[in-house]
Amino acid sequence: MTRVLDTLRVLATRPGARLADLCVALGVPKTSLHRLLRTLEGSSYVTYRDGTYDLGPASFHLAHLIREATAAATFPSSARPVLERLARETGETVMLGVLADGGDEIVYVDVIDSTAPVRFTVPIGDRRPLYSAASGKAVLAFLGQAKRQAYLDRCEFLPFTPQTVRREGLPVQLREVAARAVAIDDGGKIVGAAGIASPVFGARGQVFAAVSVAGPAERLLAAQAEIERQVHQAGQQISQLAGYNGPYPPPG
Repeated sequence: MTRVLDTLRVLATRPGARLADLCVALGVPKTSLHRLLRTLEGSSYVTYRDGTYDLGPASFHLAHLIREATAAATFPSSARPVLERLARETGETVMLGVLADGGDEIVYVDVIDSTAPVRFTVPIGDRRPLYSAASGKAVLAFLGQAKRQAYLDRCEFLPFTPQTVRREGLPVQLREVAARAVAIDDGGKIVGAAGIASPVFGARGQVFAAVSVAGPAERLLAAQAEIERQVHQAGQQISQLAGYNGPYPPPG
């Protein structure tokens, strides 16, 4: 196994290498190396043409999978610089929420509290029903029609406040979120508190989290246009850190 990895590593740094060059670089007899290269060629990890060897499509696919795994392993800590910048820019509380197991709640895995005397805050680990938070709506809008409909069918839609969205009103809101990749909640869980959020996508384009700015509704909504722009940018940047490199948001 070590010899296989060493061979792929050398080919990554020396494309178009000949057998003799690889023997010198690896310190391996020509006969055994040729046998190994033939095996790797048969599995598409190596290609052979005009007397030279290069990495094959299977090697590039493996590299892509490793990049995906690395991005997933470093999340959510990799998003922290983006959250800190968003907190400085807005002066409000910034939260990173992920879709909880079961798919009915958003759970906050990182929070940067505002320093304003009057502010909104939640502890790390706090959960919100998807329909009652901007982060939850940002995720719901991109879950896919089947999962979204299943959620709407099973959700109880408890009225936390007079502003909590009802079952019949949520699909309309989600269509607007899907069009702009920005979700807004004004008093859905706590009267007087508002949130603005954008979705976060993983390496394969699947939504799994959201970044949001939250604060007193009057103050947040007065700066709504600028905060929407900043949150949208943060959602795109965190998605890239999570391994997603396609258009933001992904085409429906």
